[in-house]
Amino acid sequence: MLDQKVTTFLAVIETGSYTAAAKQLHMTQPAVTQHIQKLEEYYGCRLFTQEGRAMRLTKDGEFFLHYTKMQQSNERQLVEKLIGNQRPLYIGSTLSIADYYLPPMLFSFLRKDNSGLNITVANTKILLESLLQGKLDAAFIEGIFDRKLFEAEVFCIAKFIPVVSKKHPLAGKKVELADLYEYPLILREQGSGTRAIFESYLAQQNDSVSSFRATWEVSSFVLIKHLLENTNAVSFMYEAVAEKEIATKKLEMLELHNYQVSHPLQFVYLKNNLDEDKLLHFYYECVGKNQ
Repeated sequence: MLDQKVTTFLAVIETGSYTAAAKQLHMTQPAVTQHIQKLEEYYGCRLFTQEGRAMRLTKDGEFFLHYTKMQQSNERQLVEKLIGNQRPLYIGSTLSIADYYLPPMLFSFLRKDNSGLNITVANTKILLESLLQGKLDAAFIEGIFDRKLFEAEVFCIAKFIPVVSKKHPLAGKKVELADLYEYPLILREQGSGTRAIFESYLAQQNDSVSSFRATWEVSSFVLIKHLLENTNAVSFMYEAVAEKEIATKKLEMLELHNYQVSHPLQFVYLKNNLDEDKLLHFYYECVGKNQ
């Protein structure tokens, strides 16, 4: 059972004030204040700052929030184990992995295991938050994550390539990054792993997406590829995402000078997870690896 002071901390996060938290928990406001003070004294840090009427988490408070969410997730797993509740695995995946990498991996697992399985597809940011909230057991992601909070297994190193229509004015040419700026750039939504990778690459060049003539934000790879085929736009994606269209000569990988970017695709789950053995069994069956 979570400590009542931790429950109070979470209520303050949810409601945004000591007063509202006290009402929700059927406590007095001084009691809520005392709970937060006790936590701060015990851990030797400030958890909140007051900005006008708004409560804001400090950096230590943000880390403590992640910790308490992990504890919530572990407590749920513990209760399920104690009562013998067999729940399906809740697995998340980013869009590019779900559509272009995951299917054969899942087939490998399902041929040997008929236990329940629930798959959620979302961007990296949403999946990581769902892991912290205990809504997911594990996720296949390509984005950036906090290694202090998550364990990870790399299942693939994927090439991240610039792609245009076969009829694009730059197709078949050796080009510089600056040559792309006069064309529209198609990006995934904020929070997606592929967008974070591309923006990180641009930052390393002391540049940003604002250098492009226009940006189109699209969350569907199918739509992105259709737009590429029929416009002069440019986009960046994993090689496997465009593999079929490149093979059928609808799209082409640009030859971009001094460009060579690849990124690990990873299976992640919370540290100190009570179901670690079960999750690793699922993962090893997916990738065909002996434990």
